Amino acid sequence: MEEFLNSNLLQTIVLVFTVLVTLLIYINNERKNLKSATTILVLQIKNIEKNIEYLKSEGISGEAINEQQFHYSVPIFEENAWEKYKHHYASRLNSSDFAKIEQFYDIAQAIRIQQYQIKQKIQENIFAKTTCYYQQQFSRLNACVVDRSADRETLCQKDMNYALTLYNNPMFSVMTFLHKEFGYGLMKGLNRYQRLTGTVVYTRLCKSGKIKER
Repeated sequence: MEEFLNSNLLQTIVLVFTVLVTLLIYINNERKNLKSATTILVLQIKNIEKNIEYLKSEGISGEAINEQQFHYSVPIFEENAWEKYKHHYASRLNSSDFAKIEQFYDIAQAIRIQQYQIKQKIQENIFAKTTCYYQQQFSRLNACVVDRSADRETLCQKDMNYALTLYNNPMFSVMTFLHKEFGYGLMKGLNRYQRLTGTVVYTRLCKSGKIKER
């Protein structure tokens, strides 16, 4: 017995057992990582579709951008989950399916860039409008300080209230200047967009990650 315990055969058996256990742990972790990555991808794909379709239905009318709806639109996505996890699918999806998911994210990224740039311009317009409003209000306030007569103070107050009403009235708002390239780039991306959910590619993506199609 002692000879067996000290033999090379036992050491070999222990080594093989250790390797097998390590391999099983690795395979199990890989499966869990793949399932988690696929779940994250599926959720993000659905959010991307929802956010893009909001832009198509609410954020734009024909070639005109609806500023208020666009201002409150949610970014298409924050972190690109496909770039982070696509290495998991290089050997699990065929080249055609892989390319279609890649294209979906490329289009979403192009729309995201245009959305960000347009929202920045809208923010600039809001800032300029606010700055102009304060300049006018402080000018009226300074005039009241110089002339402290009751009639002048009443007139100043009426002017300030009128300016507030005027700047809050959407009928008299100044439209944001957007170079035609912004609208063209946005429409180009929206016209290229196609849903990924409900397609064969989406089904295969779910199957590759061993999750149920949602």
